Amino acid sequence: MKEKLKFLKLLNEFRTLDYELQYIKEVLKDGHLEFEEYYRVWCAENDVDIDQLNKDNQKKVAQIFEKKETSQLSTQVIQKLEADKRDFKKLFKEIAKTLHPDKLDNDDPRKWEYSEAFKKANAAKSSAKWGELFDIVDKYDIWIGEYDEAIDSLREDIIRINAEIKKEKSTYSWLLHEAETKQQKDQVVKNFLRQLFGWKG
Repeated sequence: MKEKLKFLKLLNEFRTLDYELQYIKEVLKDGHLEFEEYYRVWCAENDVDIDQLNKDNQKKVAQIFEKKETSQLSTQVIQKLEADKRDFKKLFKEIAKTLHPDKLDNDDPRKWEYSEAFKKANAAKSSAKWGELFDIVDKYDIWIGEYDEAIDSLREDIIRINAEIKKEKSTYSWLLHEAETKQQKDQVVKNFLRQLFGWKG
């Protein structure tokens, strides 16, 4: 019972963090465009030639974006290793027993829902997103068996999602969104110019 409660506590922690991450990503859908617009208007108003800055710093800008892509690839490799490390074979047998769409008649109203849940469970396991996997398991009251590995996996995913939140909140788009005054917003743009181009203004 103690292990189950620990598992549920961690699952709830994951869910809270996941809601926060989804909120941040939703804000940033428009936030990146808003930053780009604010940045360009500010540069125009303050006689900062963006085209010239890009031209003068072409190599540096390319290296920054290359580093970002390499970081994303490294994250994918780590997730693949984590997925390979844990197989949850017994748990997936239970998931298949409960959610596999072939277990239901075509006219069963649950068929589409179960099919989507089963796909999500497979995708979560393949990408080592354990919180998403256990969210489905808990929702459909699927038997886990031993909780030790599930608890360790959830802890790993909480670390991952905290890192994602930190990364998203460090973007200039998020910082601009959080800025409350024009002075604060202007400072975000100045910091961006200094980091990307070494701007001295």
